Amino acid sequence: MKWWDDLWLNESFATFMAYKATDSMFPQWTVWQDFVRGETAGALERDSLVNTHPIEVKVNSPSEIEEIFDDISYGKGASIIRMLEAYAGEDQFMRGVRSYLEKYKFSNAAGEDLWNQIEHASKTRVKAIMNEWIRKPGYPIVSAKLDGKKLMIRQERFLLNGLSEQSTWPIPLTLKINGREQKLLMERSEESIPVPDGVDSLKLNLEQTGFYRVHYDGLYERVWRSNMSPVDRYGVVSDAHAFTIQGKMDFVQYLALLDRYVNEQEYLPAFEVSDQLSSLYAITYRIEETSRKFHRTQLKILASRKDENSIVLRGSMASRLALVDMEYAKELASKFSEYESAEPDMKQAMVVAHARASGDFETLFDNYRKRPSEEEKSRFLVGLTSFGKPSLNARAMELASSGEIKKQHVGTMLGSATRNPDARTATWNWITAKFEWLRGIYEGTGVVSRYLTYMLPILGIDRTEEVTKFFAQHNAPETTKGVRAGIEKLRINQAFLKRIGSSEKQIVEVKGRR
Repeated sequence: MKWWDDLWLNESFATFMAYKATDSMFPQWTVWQDFVRGETAGALERDSLVNTHPIEVKVNSPSEIEEIFDDISYGKGASIIRMLEAYAGEDQFMRGVRSYLEKYKFSNAAGEDLWNQIEHASKTRVKAIMNEWIRKPGYPIVSAKLDGKKLMIRQERFLLNGLSEQSTWPIPLTLKINGREQKLLMERSEESIPVPDGVDSLKLNLEQTGFYRVHYDGLYERVWRSNMSPVDRYGVVSDAHAFTIQGKMDFVQYLALLDRYVNEQEYLPAFEVSDQLSSLYAITYRIEETSRKFHRTQLKILASRKDENSIVLRGSMASRLALVDMEYAKELASKFSEYESAEPDMKQAMVVAHARASGDFETLFDNYRKRPSEEEKSRFLVGLTSFGKPSLNARAMELASSGEIKKQHVGTMLGSATRNPDARTATWNWITAKFEWLRGIYEGTGVVSRYLTYMLPILGIDRTEEVTKFFAQHNAPETTKGVRAGIEKLRINQAFLKRIGSSEKQIVEVKGRR
C-alpha cells in the first residue's frame, strides 16, 4: 500500500475474502446470503444519501482516516469487488489476484496495480470499470420497462430523498428473460434489448452480485414468474423498501408485496422482511399489525427446524415479536425461569419478553452485574432498553454514564434503545445531556460519527429542528459526516411518515388510549 488513499482496498478485500474462505469451508452456511444482508445492504443504504463519499477518498493526513471508514469503505468496497469477480469470472479473477501478489510481494502497491493484473488475466475492461466505481459517490437505479418488442433499460443515480440526478456508471448487468440468462456491460444512460417473443418472465441483477437497485415499471408480475432464488427474492423486497421510503413505491403497494413473504421458507428473504419491519417499527406504529402477522407466521414455520440458519433466525424473529406483541411477550416471559436451560439463540428473546411483560428492572440489572460472560451481559443490556415504560428506559440510559455499565457496552445500549420506540425520547435526552462524555470515551475514533448516522434518523422523529440546532451548537469535528448523513436520513424519514398519512404524534396518542 503506497498511501492511505488505498487503505479501503486492504479492508474491503479482507472483508470479501473472509466470506469467500468461509463459504469454501462451510458451504452449507450459505454465507453469501449473510454478505448481501450484512455488507451490501448497509452500504446501499448509506450510499443512497447526498452526504456520502466515494470508496477511494483523498487522504491528506492519517488523522482524516477514522471518519471515512464506514459502510462505504467496508461494505461497498467488498460488494464492488464481488461485482468485479462476477464480471471477470471467478477463475480469471483469482488468477489476477495471484499474479498481483506474486509481482508485488516485496514492495508497496496501489489499487490500480491490482486492476491491471485482473484485467490482464480476464481480458475484460476491469480498470475502466473500477476507476469509475471507486472514485464516484453513489450508485445507480436501473429501471426496466417494455416498449413493444424491446426491453428498455435506463440508469440514473439512486437518491433516497427522491431527487433525480443524471449520472452513468459502467454497470455489469446480469439478467434473465424467459429463463435465459444474459450479460451486458451498460455504459450509456439507456439501452434496449430486443425481445421478439415478448417477456413472460424477467429478473435483473441475478444473485445480487451488482451494486445497484432495480425498478420494474409495470413488470412485477413477470418478475414473480421468473423462478427466483432466495437471494433474488431478497433483492426484490430490499429494493422495494428503499423505493417506499423514497416515495417511488406506494406504501399500500409495499404492504401488498410484503404479503407475498409471510410464508417465506428461506432464511435470507425472511430475515430481510423482519429487518425492514423492525426498522419501520422504530419510527411508526403503523407497521405493528403487519409485523405481528409476519413474525408469528415465521415462528410457526421455524418451530421444528434444526439447521443453524433457522435457529439464528428463530431467535431474532422471537425478539422482534416480543417487542411488538404483548400477548407473545407474556407467553415467552412465563418461561423466564427456564432461562439457563433455554436454547442459546432464544435467550435474547426471553430477556426482551421479560422486560416488556413485567417491567422488572431490578432483575435484569442484577443479571447484567452478575453474569461473567460478555455475551450474557449484552443480552441483559438489550433487555434494559426494551421496556414499554419510557421512565424505565430512561433509568437504563442513565446507567450508561454512571460507571455501572462498562464503556464497551455503551454501543449495545444505544443500538438497542434506538430500535425501541418507547425508548426514543429517553435516548435522545441522554445523548444531549451526555454528548461530551460520549465523545470522550471514543476520542480519536470515528465511532460516535457512525452511531449518529444510524441513530439520528430514528431518535430525531418529530424533533428535526431540535436535532439540527443541537449539533449546530455542539461543534464536534469528528462527527461532522455522521451528523450530516443522519440528519439527511431523518428528513427523508419525516417525509415518508407525512406521505403515509398519519403523524407519529397522532399514533402515540392513539396508542396511549388503548
